[in-house]
Amino acid sequence: MKRSLLYAIVAAVIVVAVAVAFVVPSLFVQRKEAPREIVVGAVLPMSGSFSQIGLYFKNGFELYFSEVNKNGGVYVKEFDKRIPIRLVVYDDESDPTKSAAQLERLITVEKVHLILGGYSTPLVQAQAPVAERYKMPYLNPGGATSTIFLTEDGKRRYQYMFGLIASIKNLALTTIEMLKQEIDAGRLPKPLKIATVNENTDHGREYLSGLKEGARKYPGYFEIVYEAFYNIGEKDFTPILTAIKQSGANAMLNDMRLGDYITMHRQYTTLGLCHVVVSYGPRGPEGTAIRELGKAAEGVFGVQWWNPADPRPEVQAFNRKWEAWVKERNLNLPSDWFAASSYEAARTLVWAIEKAGSIDPDAVWKAIRTLNSPQNGLKPSILVGGVIYFPEESGGQITNPFVVVQVQDGKPVIVYPKESATGNFRPNTC
Repeated sequence: MKRSLLYAIVAAVIVVAVAVAFVVPSLFVQRKEAPREIVVGAVLPMSGSFSQIGLYFKNGFELYFSEVNKNGGVYVKEFDKRIPIRLVVYDDESDPTKSAAQLERLITVEKVHLILGGYSTPLVQAQAPVAERYKMPYLNPGGATSTIFLTEDGKRRYQYMFGLIASIKNLALTTIEMLKQEIDAGRLPKPLKIATVNENTDHGREYLSGLKEGARKYPGYFEIVYEAFYNIGEKDFTPILTAIKQSGANAMLNDMRLGDYITMHRQYTTLGLCHVVVSYGPRGPEGTAIRELGKAAEGVFGVQWWNPADPRPEVQAFNRKWEAWVKERNLNLPSDWFAASSYEAARTLVWAIEKAGSIDPDAVWKAIRTLNSPQNGLKPSILVGGVIYFPEESGGQITNPFVVVQVQDGKPVIVYPKESATGNFRPNTC
């Protein structure tokens, strides 16, 4: 009897020991250890020809991350806690070769958890293959050329690329549509004789292609009488401006970087040129340009992805946040689309982390891919169109509309489309 009781006790002990052997280890592997912070890397042009825009992007990212951190950080379900988020920026000096190398260094040496995209078509084109190679989702707030997203036969070029600003081709087509509306209303001459000067990049070539496509759509409305390309950073536009003066053009539609626009338009004004229509593609009504050009900026219009003149309450709230942010840091950066697109890229990344419940790049990538249409997009958004999405058919590039913004009485005024307009287009008096 005693022996059988002993056997029973031993058996019970064995059962308990086996159960503990299975249960106890599981108590220690329920969760991975959470990182102290989520580190996000970005390679930006903090020096060189695009340095001012690099500063915009850095501050746009940081503004949103600061808002997140005020609430304790990003909630990550995998760790069941909020984790602060920190930005690490490497400078590519506005050089595409350095841009690619710096992004690789961020990923392999700095070992950032995730990345955000850079600015300007040439630099984004350099970074994109690196992000693809390391399978890092790349939210791109600063490269709009279609060739970043699509191959020549219309297939998606990069699986990990997601663009927050619509294509340069659509920007050019929007320009044509707005001008046709003004011609039909009798406010502009028909045909409109166009001189066009474009940066010697895929960006500039796409703009010119879009203008020509739009002009073909409306026979008799538009005639391109002069076209030229220039190299980014050009300091002397006198030969080009002289040729424009001799071309008989009554409209000038260019595609230029902000600094090049300011340089050319100063020389344009000095030489006494005047056209009833003047645009520098997406440039024209930026606060920096208005400040530096003064009265010379009057009448210039740009076709933009966002503008601080947008009366939507969420846009005006962003303007106030941005102005307070830059004032506190003594930065001379008026509210502009560079700030808005970078802020929204950072917001989309944080949304994707929370959606995925993880900081694993593959999980975050899968979360971003669910934003594949306006119906499934992230909203509301301060961007024009009010939603962030990345359709497959455009290679992951957003297809939101544009606003046409003209400098009037020293301020940006939205003149197109009608539903967004805060004023009417004013042809220049020459």
